[in-house]
Amino acid sequence: MLNEQHQMVLAIADEITRMEQNLKSMPEETNGRKQLMRSLLRMKTHLLIAGYEVVDMLGQPYFDGMKVVANFKFDETLPEGRQIVTSVARPQVNYKGEMIQVAEIMVSQNF
Repeated sequence: MLNEQHQMVLAIADEITRMEQNLKSMPEETNGRKQLMRSLLRMKTHLLIAGYEVVDMLGQPYFDGMKVVANFKFDETLPEGRQIVTSVARPQVNYKGEMIQVAEIMVSQNF
């Protein structure tokens, strides 16, 4: 069972991830986008100082054996044999190097 502090941090991590995904889909020239990205970076830095790491998986390659809950979808635009994380419903969160939340991700693949 997670303590109250962990539960609060996990809720914040979920929101940070949701905001990052929304911001990444915005055009670069959107007013205020850079400031919001910097704010999210500061929030993640404060979590790191407190011992929490929100693992950024978006856009990363997927490989068998990852400790995640993964759903898969076909994407013919990817090179054949490629698997990549295209969305994150819940981020992986580590506390002092130990995973306290398993990531829930969507993986696009071309097999």
